[in-house]
Amino acid sequence: MEISIFLPTSIYWKTDTAEKIIAEGREGYFTLLPRHIDYVAILVPGILTVENVDGTVFYFAVDHGTLVKRGPSVSISTRNAILGKEMEILAQVVEGEFKQISEMEKKSRSALTGLEYGLLRRFAELGKP
Repeated sequence: MEISIFLPTSIYWKTDTAEKIIAEGREGYFTLLPRHIDYVAILVPGILTVENVDGTVFYFAVDHGTLVKRGPSVSISTRNAILGKEMEILAQVVEGEFKQISEMEKKSRSALTGLEYGLLRRFAELGKP
């Protein structure tokens, strides 16, 4: 299979000799093999594993993103990815960095929603006599 990992500003990693991909989506972990049907998944922060034909294994800590398999081509688009040799270290990165960022984003969205609601309420009050 041909795999490309895209970040917002660049192409992070590419290979055309992948034999197996293991990733984590909203429904849990899944595996893609060369003859797998076309597939689309929303990725959650986790570990992406790519095994090449020669037996080489690559581990990536990935942030939220999408994975699209179309024929022999797999495109992964994510906000952040880190290539590493040891799964345990990458798991700590995912837990410490990516999930912490997700929690901060949730709090930010909640605060922004409150501001928007307050602004709309004040606009509505302006129109009252």
